Amino acid sequence: MDTTSPLLELRNVAKQFGGIQALVGIDFDVRPGEVHALVGENGAGKSTMMKILAGVIPEYEGTMVWKGRPVRLRNPRHALDLGIAMIHQELSVMPELTVAENIFLGRQPLRAGTVDWARMFREAEAVLAELGFDHVNVREPLERYPLGVHQLSEIARALTSGAELIIMDEPTSALSPMETRHLLELTRELAATGKSVVYISHFLEEVTWVADRVTVLRDGRKIATLEARKTDKQELVRLMLGKEAAFFEESYMSGRDVEDPHAGARPVLTLERLTRPRAFSDVSFTLHAGEILGLYGLIGSGHFELGEAIYGLHRPTAGRILLEGQPVPAGPRRAIDRGVAYVPPSRRSGLFLEKPIYQNVTLPWLAQISGLVPQVPKEVRVTDEVIRRVGVRPPDPQKEVLYLSGGNQQKVAIARWLVRPPKVFVVSEPTRGMDVGAKEEVMKILHELSEAGVAVLLISSEPETVLAASERILVMAKGRIVREFVGETVTKEQLLHAASGELAEAR
Repeated sequence: MDTTSPLLELRNVAKQFGGIQALVGIDFDVRPGEVHALVGENGAGKSTMMKILAGVIPEYEGTMVWKGRPVRLRNPRHALDLGIAMIHQELSVMPELTVAENIFLGRQPLRAGTVDWARMFREAEAVLAELGFDHVNVREPLERYPLGVHQLSEIARALTSGAELIIMDEPTSALSPMETRHLLELTRELAATGKSVVYISHFLEEVTWVADRVTVLRDGRKIATLEARKTDKQELVRLMLGKEAAFFEESYMSGRDVEDPHAGARPVLTLERLTRPRAFSDVSFTLHAGEILGLYGLIGSGHFELGEAIYGLHRPTAGRILLEGQPVPAGPRRAIDRGVAYVPPSRRSGLFLEKPIYQNVTLPWLAQISGLVPQVPKEVRVTDEVIRRVGVRPPDPQKEVLYLSGGNQQKVAIARWLVRPPKVFVVSEPTRGMDVGAKEEVMKILHELSEAGVAVLLISSEPETVLAASERILVMAKGRIVREFVGETVTKEQLLHAASGELAEAR
């Protein structure tokens, strides 16, 4: 690694949104050929800092220096022209376009004034092969593929941009362990060729493995910059939180006992041989009142599609979904009326980011809250109660969701269903892209719901999340339930083994 003059520096950078100080006197630098990781709780200032680096936020106090010269980025296009590319956590893909078109969005290769399709397909295939994902047909619309491929197309877009500095914001949050390993190895290879990477992740094993240095933010301030090889997960968590985190200790322990205290409880949700081609097949299980049932699988296993089917977004071709013994009519509105709530794996698809919090929270309940005539004060009052319950920060119903951190956006998605507590709460990737503190808060909410008698189906591709919350665990692979864990000690390695058919390396 070249340790000469920094490629990029931030000097005494500060940013305020209204009365909220998002960044306070930040000094930060990235060296040529370095992977510099950035960690911190949701709301610590990571997203604001990265948006400044990527030109998304042009107004701030302090100085940015690029290759030794002060610069003020006007917009993301200006940043990219200088050689700075960013992979956003909330994806900016266009699902209706092909995989290749998404990879080369806005900069398709041309020949004689028209798009050189052959070259674009060839280069798209080459970069996906480099990522270890060469079975994707780049000529197919992106919408035909699961979330992991959407994430990879965004990563591939940055890798093919020619940028000297690549900012990766939670790049592996939707990837399988094998895909994650390929990306981490590729990141190190990029650094070896002189590229620089700012790597943001809540998976601290990734951080300590891939990074040269790690900077910790807390409450908008830089707490420390450490050599990655001289630190460990425990020290990073202590610096991030200022205290030990129960979630962290529990989810990274060697194993966890899962029990089934609800075996004799009232069945609430029953799936009978549910099938939908190319998604899942012959899926049967029962979820009881007050139970948190973990449904674990790698990306593409069908577990996310199963959650969508329960909520009525897609109609299965065979089998039945029963709620308290009665079939659930097709369609989300009918599912909601029967007491089924659903949080999708992507916050972008579940929230209206440019609308205020209160409109997002009250949307399913407008008829009950306001009747035929909108009553904004009542909507705000109802919203204020539930967002304070789940710990949204800041607890301002009028604030646009766009300006919340990812973890707080997720809390809004959950708060929506606390206006009228459901019978069944289907939640996909509830802690995706969250820090350990926010994860612990979300786990607390799920446990409070289960204690109130709500049947919770927790769907995730993060083994730590499933282990931390579930009383019983089902594992899906290739669209089928392949294993049930109950009344035994379960480790992360066992979950990965059941989901992949082989012992995968831990993330």
